[in-house]
Amino acid sequence: MKFSKKYILKKAMKMIGSLALFLGTIVIVPTSIIGSYQPKCADELLK
Repeated sequence: MKFSKKYILKKAMKMIGSLALFLGTIVIVPTSIIGSYQPKCADELLK
């Protein structure tokens, strides 16, 4: 019983870790795209 509880906990932690990494990528990619477009917008506004 103790072994299975440890195993399940390990699996859950691994899943949460990969999920956090996946969600982090989803959040970081659009922000970096928006961030790279922002200077261009600023240059267009200055003209």
